[in-house]
Amino acid sequence: MAITPPHELTLRCYGVGFGDCFLLTFHYKGTTGDRHMLIDFGCTQKPPKAGTNLMNAIAKDITTVVGSKLHAVVATHRHTDHISGFATNTKGDAPGDVIGALNPDLVIQPWTEKLSAPIDSKGPKKGLSLAANDALRIALQRMQDVAAMSLREAEHLPKLLGSEVKFISADFVGEKGVKNLSAVKQLAKMGKKGKAAYVQYGSKVPLLKTLFPGVTFDVLGPPTIAQKKDVADQNPRNADEYWHFARFWGVSASTARMATALDGKLFPGAAVYKRGGFPVQARWFASRLRTGRGQHLLRIVRAMDDAMNNTSVILLITAGTKKLLFPGDAQWENWEHALTHNLKDLEDVDVYKVGHHGSLNATPKTLWNNFKKKSKKKTTANRLTTVMSTVTDSKHGDPEHDSEVPREKLVTALRSFSTLRTTQELEADGDLVMKITFDLTKA
Repeated sequence: MAITPPHELTLRCYGVGFGDCFLLTFHYKGTTGDRHMLIDFGCTQKPPKAGTNLMNAIAKDITTVVGSKLHAVVATHRHTDHISGFATNTKGDAPGDVIGALNPDLVIQPWTEKLSAPIDSKGPKKGLSLAANDALRIALQRMQDVAAMSLREAEHLPKLLGSEVKFISADFVGEKGVKNLSAVKQLAKMGKKGKAAYVQYGSKVPLLKTLFPGVTFDVLGPPTIAQKKDVADQNPRNADEYWHFARFWGVSASTARMATALDGKLFPGAAVYKRGGFPVQARWFASRLRTGRGQHLLRIVRAMDDAMNNTSVILLITAGTKKLLFPGDAQWENWEHALTHNLKDLEDVDVYKVGHHGSLNATPKTLWNNFKKKSKKKTTANRLTTVMSTVTDSKHGDPEHDSEVPREKLVTALRSFSTLRTTQELEADGDLVMKITFDLTKA
């Protein structure tokens, strides 16, 4: 007997602060009951009124919703703000332990996260022998070691770097545990206990049809090196696709600041001579050298952060009459492949999870302009719904330097042409979760 597709979807957006955590509950009639999918569970900055055990409280709320069964987990990519909640401890009472006890049947991660793939494996079999794909997977794992060392060294220079630390924002990309090793291991363990799927563009995951009958899941990213050679790169400027502020003289504020960071006043904040310190004639020069080194280290970390974002799983979900798009933190090099091959499929998206917490390069203008359900009128039926998880206080950058997240210019567009729901709504009262319900039977 054919199973009737779900008639309703409840999307729970948890107030993790700066991070992502979404629980999708597909409601079926009859004996099928509810089916649950958790997409990401991480945080790098808690909301202002969050308690000390925020992630445990969220894990327990998820347990209350799903009972003893979580059907699928999607970890879009390895960054702390997407997977830190999966971390465990020796006591067995960490949020990752709580989620693990729900015994997910399926754990989906990007192909770059397959820990067991040997260096000489052939990996995803299409295109190149996987020497190139494996090289990227291993490089991504090793680059986090470099990022950790760079952050540790940069931490010794906060006074010298001043506002530049906020501008580059080391904690945005790294925090203390750059590798998120405990969370990575727990995700692998859950996948081994149930079923693990390490996906790439175009991957088919047959178990999804069994777990969520009547729902279609299209994996639109990340591509492999064989599918798109420059996916590991990141272009810092893209006037056509990114949400840059207006330029003057062809140079943006952020680029100008990066280029002139070591200039300015002749002797700003010159040090008072101390016995045993640098000679007075060398102090300004030594200070500038240390500052420049710190800035260079943080830029290296930012570049590594961008490469990791481009490994994000992009998931297009079609349930009944609705399409939902969850892109993790995918940036242009990841998006470009999907937009080249699937632009038509993305025209009628009903629900868009705003990429990378509203940053300038994670919602390409090609994608945004292609959404047919945008509308200036708030009363328009079937108006596009956009959902953004972030914090009120800019976690990364600031408007003065054309670098804030969430991006003011993007947020203005989201508010003007879609029904924007953001976890910032939860901050005033310290609420844990925002629930949005969608009727899957009405066009």
